[in-house]
Amino acid sequence: MLVSEINNVLKGTSEVEYMPHCSAQFSAEETDIDIQHLLIDSRQLGQDAEHTLFFAFKTAKDDGARYIPELQAKGVKCFIRRNPLEAIQALAAYKREQYKGPVIGITGSNGKTVVKEWLYELLRHDYRITRSPMSYNSQIGVALSVWQLSPKTELAIFEAGISEPGEMERLEKMIRPTIGVVTYIGEEHGENFTSLEQKRREKMLLFSHCPIVVEDPTHQNVRTCAGVMRALGYSEETITQRLLQQTHETVMHVNLSALTDNVRYFRSLLHPDTRLTCMVKAFAYGSGSVEVSKALQKSGLVDCLAVAVADEGVELRRAGITLPIIVMDPEVSALGLIMDNNLQPNIHSFSVLDTFLHAVEERGLEQYPIHIKVDTGMHRLGFDPSQMSALTSVLQPQQRLKVVSAFSHLAAADEQQWDGFTQEQIDTFSQATQTLQQGLGYPFIRHILNTAGIERFTEHQLDMCRLGIGMYGLSFVGKQLRNVCTLKTTILSIKTISQGETIGYGRHTTLQQDSQIAVIPIGYADGFDRRFSNGGGEVYVRGKRCKVVGNVCMDQAMVDVTGTDACVGDYVEVFGDHLPLNELADNLQTIPYEVLTSVSRRVVRQYMWD
Repeated sequence: MLVSEINNVLKGTSEVEYMPHCSAQFSAEETDIDIQHLLIDSRQLGQDAEHTLFFAFKTAKDDGARYIPELQAKGVKCFIRRNPLEAIQALAAYKREQYKGPVIGITGSNGKTVVKEWLYELLRHDYRITRSPMSYNSQIGVALSVWQLSPKTELAIFEAGISEPGEMERLEKMIRPTIGVVTYIGEEHGENFTSLEQKRREKMLLFSHCPIVVEDPTHQNVRTCAGVMRALGYSEETITQRLLQQTHETVMHVNLSALTDNVRYFRSLLHPDTRLTCMVKAFAYGSGSVEVSKALQKSGLVDCLAVAVADEGVELRRAGITLPIIVMDPEVSALGLIMDNNLQPNIHSFSVLDTFLHAVEERGLEQYPIHIKVDTGMHRLGFDPSQMSALTSVLQPQQRLKVVSAFSHLAAADEQQWDGFTQEQIDTFSQATQTLQQGLGYPFIRHILNTAGIERFTEHQLDMCRLGIGMYGLSFVGKQLRNVCTLKTTILSIKTISQGETIGYGRHTTLQQDSQIAVIPIGYADGFDRRFSNGGGEVYVRGKRCKVVGNVCMDQAMVDVTGTDACVGDYVEVFGDHLPLNELADNLQTIPYEVLTSVSRRVVRQYMWD
């Protein structure tokens, strides 16, 4: 696409400013130009620099124009500074005009990303699909999504989200859906609308030129997706078969926007210069370490990540995570992996120290970063505080290893009855690290507070804190945080079972009345604890809590849905907004950590931003 063509599309709303000797020709294979916007990472430009058009957005906190000299030095030659939003939207609308295939446009308050991803799974074997990345549904996000259209696209699926009146008209010009989808419209994000009805009217503007609009009044996504498939000409037999294949999956939805909002809350409790490490061990507490780590890195709220073992860190490095990564439980056999992948080990004993020192010597490395663990009363791993002088005598003379931090674990920061002991741990750690720092002769980061400590002992935040379960919505002071993980399944079948009949293995549940018994495809192999059997647990169906009946099986469980009007294919919440993690943990006499990390890897994780 020539610069002259771009300027013709913009028609006076803006224009491309290009530097001398610019070729004025864009030839990227499928997308003509690679649209970039504010805070582009110039290190990733590479050979694409000459084919990059930079939109210099100005916000309340920054001005994209100030990055132009740096980008010009990297080889970028074309910039738009005047009216960048109008320009990017005009180009996206032009791109949409060139595309003649079907476009599905989705709007609503909740469920846009879920429906989009579900439709993609249902239709991807029949179409080459272009869809919104993640939750790109804003004024800029829609433009970037639409720009992905290419000659190979056979079906497009785009989300559209608005926060105030007047926005949807601009999104409609870019998306121009041929099939419209309306998900649940509620009070969420409604502060700029005078009423729910006004909000609904604004959202429906997306379908001003759309011949088909699918909306299910019960707001069941399975019915919405079935309606879209009918609009595309699928037979009822095919629709039923594909929906059964999809809806029979047990899925954990992970809301990455909620996760970063929770991190933002904990960050707000800290001084601006206090660093924050986020724990992403154990598959990020069952939520998916790669996706969670990418979200944390993207947020800019986090200074460091921590994993349990080296393999977890290697997975993150291979996924493109560049933040420092601490390995909390380094195994001697994995020291090579640690060094190969620029991971930073926790040194918790003289034997580990000696082994790692020899390993870096063999490789000829110097100033390799390590972290020193001090045992202040947890009595798990770590040097005894009395060993600080001896530790100094080993570390101070050599140049191979450099201590970048020293830390300890609080044993009971979440329990008020042990606050005296927690304070003793903090005092012991302070004395031990003072001795260590004096002996080494250089400063290092100190950290001892975990999630509970950040909230309850904020004044002892030192140089860095470690955040774990708090990311997922657990507060130790009663703060209402956002739910991040929702474990859902669906109803496979419903049978009417007579009074006096027994349910499940061992015949431990005898029905006291005629009942509607639903089978759900989740069992203890998925992480649905067997202790939920025979009334020990509940699930949430059609606005009601339903008891588990019979023994939980390996792959299935039975629940009593009498009086709920439940249907085959209905969603079943195992935990989430209506069944909080801490409630399930209390029922099992355990902690939320165990409930969350017990969700099997065979359970599909779906990620969304709102």
